[in-house]
Amino acid sequence: MPRSSPLTRSAVEINIAPIPGIAQHQIAEALGLGALPDYLAIHIACMIASHRASRKLAKGHTPAKVAAGLRRIESRLRRGHDGPEMTRELTDPHFGIDGETFMRLALIVANPDVPRDRKLAEIETRRREVEGMAETDARYALRVVLVGQALALIWYVFAVDRGDTVRQWQFVLAILEAAGEGTEGVRKNPERLKRDVGRLMELTARPT
Repeated sequence: MPRSSPLTRSAVEINIAPIPGIAQHQIAEALGLGALPDYLAIHIACMIASHRASRKLAKGHTPAKVAAGLRRIESRLRRGHDGPEMTRELTDPHFGIDGETFMRLALIVANPDVPRDRKLAEIETRRREVEGMAETDARYALRVVLVGQALALIWYVFAVDRGDTVRQWQFVLAILEAAGEGTEGVRKNPERLKRDVGRLMELTARPT
């Protein structure tokens, strides 16, 4: 039986759903607003929908998995199999989570004018870099990205009092909860998340 082709980026669905009323109220309260304007609620809903789609793809994603995929592509290329399957695999959602690998390799392997030895060299270089990476928690990394986006695109722009760090943290928790992320652990032990987004929290809390 022939091996099925890997999923492409176009196969990933992003389903945008309205933010529940209680979540809208919590976010609005943290921002210091009486209610979320419709356009802002839609903007946040799109951000959360993208996060949820990425969360599904992040399951099982590790540097080791990326490196194994690159080794398979490298092996096929060394055997002379320089076909479109390489491009399909490099646009697999799991590679999409690793944006740097995708950005550096997808166009190179898809270009028939790039010599095979250069393709091999680029793939091997990236594979060795990934192999040297520490194992990461992809789900946690996505939470950090979500919080960072929310701070930069929502809090910084719409908060009535950006210098209110208590409300700022309430905003972070409200965004996580609206995205379906549990916050019990973060509430008990906020140090890790605050450390990873701490600089951004400081920058987005500065008054204009």
